[in-house]
Amino acid sequence: MKKYTVELIKEQLEKLGIEVEPEFTYPLFKQFKDTGGIIKFTSMTKGIIVWRGNTDSKIGYVSDTFVEHTSDIWKDVAYDSERGLWDGQPILYWDINDTHEKIIGFYDAKRKCSYSRDGHRIGWFYDNYRALPSDRYDEWIIEAYKTLEK
Repeated sequence: MKKYTVELIKEQLEKLGIEVEPEFTYPLFKQFKDTGGIIKFTSMTKGIIVWRGNTDSKIGYVSDTFVEHTSDIWKDVAYDSERGLWDGQPILYWDINDTHEKIIGFYDAKRKCSYSRDGHRIGWFYDNYRALPSDRYDEWIIEAYKTLEK
């Protein structure tokens, strides 16, 4: 007996009553609407905490049992995949000719630049951006993050 493979498009599967899972490109960044914590999802329920928000959760905590990122408890966080930085992420930034200075600030993933010094999306463009390690998040960084223009 010969075996045949039949490819069906999404609309045909739906007509047959077969639920089609949406395709996602990972990583995805989602923020808890209630606590403000941000998760870097690597699959539907697996991810790592990258911002703790108003909880005692530890940055760097990995779980494969987060609520699915498609749930309405989450809101989207912009992500610049070229630089590997999420919107509002604490960063170091500087220009090529800045040999003795790096600035600590926040990344604007929507405009692909820094936030302004007062937290608005009218920031500046620099040659270099690098994530600030989470062990360097002083209290002022946590407080300033809350005031960023979203």
